[in-house]
Amino acid sequence: MKLLVAVDFSPQTEHILAAARDLARALGAQLWLMHVVAPPPVLPRHNDAGPDQPPIALEDREQQRLIQEAADSARDAGVEATGVLVEGPPAKMILRQAATLQADMIIIGSHGFGPALEMLLGSVSKKVLKKARCPVLVVPIPRSEE
Repeated sequence: MKLLVAVDFSPQTEHILAAARDLARALGAQLWLMHVVAPPPVLPRHNDAGPDQPPIALEDREQQRLIQEAADSARDAGVEATGVLVEGPPAKMILRQAATLQADMIIIGSHGFGPALEMLLGSVSKKVLKKARCPVLVVPIPRSEE
């Protein structure tokens, strides 16, 4: 059984990972921990700007380190885990990875922004819920973290 766990390294990430580890342990499942990096913005180029692109490598390395630490932590807890870092629109990439892995479930957090802010910003968890072809477990924020 494969569980795809989407994390964003917000303060709620550890809560989501703990729930995923507990579920994986109970089901004997493998965790695929995934973080989606937003694509770099396309900036207008000026003739005098030169060939250099804005550096994003350091940020990517930090996110790679974080996803590997999360996978190591899950393995230390006795759960088979793999960390994956991808670039693109979050909901689309989560759904694509779930299809590629043939995931049995997607586990994702909910920031609980409320309907007004959600209408303006959209919600990754809402988009994943609407389009997923497998069950989706949305882990709410604990009351103490709201």
